[in-house]
Amino acid sequence: MLPVKILVLLAAFGCHALVEASNETTLCPPTTDDSRDGEDSLCPSFQDLRDIIDEIALMELIQAHYQCNAKFRKALCYYNSSRFHLVAQQLQQSEAYISMLADLRNAGVDTTDIESIVNIFACLELSLPKLKKSCDCKQLRGHTFVGDLLASMSHQAVHDYTAVARANHTNFGLFADTITSSAFQARMRTNMLKSDALRPLRLLRRYGWDVQEILGAAMSILSW
Repeated sequence: MLPVKILVLLAAFGCHALVEASNETTLCPPTTDDSRDGEDSLCPSFQDLRDIIDEIALMELIQAHYQCNAKFRKALCYYNSSRFHLVAQQLQQSEAYISMLADLRNAGVDTTDIESIVNIFACLELSLPKLKKSCDCKQLRGHTFVGDLLASMSHQAVHDYTAVARANHTNFGLFADTITSSAFQARMRTNMLKSDALRPLRLLRRYGWDVQEILGAAMSILSW
């Protein structure tokens, strides 16, 4: 689904920081020419957006919500479990996901990096040193991880990155143009209501992955 894929941009890069303790960061091969018309892969662009947030600030945010946010903690415990992989596979086989990929390809987007939901998460794995487990949970009352994540991102940096990608017709630029089009979103909303997509989406929400919240946040990012 579009929401599940966009979820990667907002939260997936934090999941592995909780379970990995090295200072290494997993990287995709860098794009060598940002001006190529749709020929560069999406993974490096997703990583560029991830890296707009300071690594230590991101780690502190993940740690604070893991300690104080039961919904976030539940979501991370579910992530990368056998059940998570099963739901991801169900989504990949849904009409919504298949038609999403077809629409993107028809728009000239190279979808190699997003054809597998699990591979999208692998693209954004980030290993950071663990910090001390201490935070004031009172400061997080009324906060959500997605909301705090958006607040941690520089609106101007995101806008500049997306604007350049669109102007140069890079793969990410074509991707952003396509998923923000009204026609694409209308088809996606219709397909999301079909039973083959509803069941895995409901399962994700039950385990803390609210795709409606994620989708709204993703659209906000691309409108900055």
